[in-house]
Amino acid sequence: MTVIRKQITVNATRETVWRYFADPDLLAGWLMRNNFTGKEQDEFQFFAQPSRDWDGTVNCKLVEFRRPTKVVFTWDANDIGGDTLVTIELIAQGTRTLIKLVHENFENASSDVAPIVERHEAGWEDHLRALEMQVAEEIRGNQVSWKENDWTTFDLHVAISAEPSAIMRCWSTINGMESFFVEMMRITGPDDRERAPDSEARPGDKFIWRWHNGRRVKGEYLQAEARNEVRFTFGDSKVSVIARPYKTGSLLRLRQYEILDSEEARMHVHGNCRAAWVYFLSVLKILLEHGIDGRDRTRETGASFSTYFDPGSIGIDF
Repeated sequence: MTVIRKQITVNATRETVWRYFADPDLLAGWLMRNNFTGKEQDEFQFFAQPSRDWDGTVNCKLVEFRRPTKVVFTWDANDIGGDTLVTIELIAQGTRTLIKLVHENFENASSDVAPIVERHEAGWEDHLRALEMQVAEEIRGNQVSWKENDWTTFDLHVAISAEPSAIMRCWSTINGMESFFVEMMRITGPDDRERAPDSEARPGDKFIWRWHNGRRVKGEYLQAEARNEVRFTFGDSKVSVIARPYKTGSLLRLRQYEILDSEEARMHVHGNCRAAWVYFLSVLKILLEHGIDGRDRTRETGASFSTYFDPGSIGIDF
């Protein structure tokens, strides 16, 4: 008999954790939208976005609701075709709570069990982690001490379903940078000879960028190891890009550092540059995962992501 078993320890009391099973809003926050009533023998549903194999609805019946220790309900999504059973127990461990989940009775499925179990296994893992995070945020609340922001550096991270080497080549070659970041790039070596579009830059190489809105910037590569790290100057500061294997893809970290701590830099770098990097990292993710270049290529609105963009410049008054 196939059974899914999951457990996770949450740093909160059982009474606090129980609310995330009893309150429909909190339940929706970590699991799915629902019309849960909390009354035994009542039928209810979970709702999510439909997919190719699923109409987006899970039909359930509340079998047991023992506050604050146990909840049991049937579970039937249309790709299962029969009732399975979910049992969740909350076990107090001092100020912490052990959550034990068992999902069983998959022999009632009307179709192949293996892919159904695989999807639910991954789904419960993801949802329980979301629950853990949300409870932690509630408990932490105002207990987090405010720390002075370091205006000289910031990090951004994005998970991308691509190999690290493929990601890093996007930052170390002309073809790569022009695919997601700039309209035009030119790289020249110490001898002033131009690098080929598919050649990796080297430390000491100079570059010039031009974006679709016409803005131009010059700089220098400080490090260009496509398998390790790419670093370059960016105005009065520097940028480091690293990609490391993560699950089936990579996690990219972009760090802008050695930023001047001035009112102008706080606005231009932490405000404007940070917003721009989020935009271009999103473009890179979509390009590598789906083959779509999502940039705005027009002169008029090509910098609409910028905190300095003025809709009045194109005759629009918001």
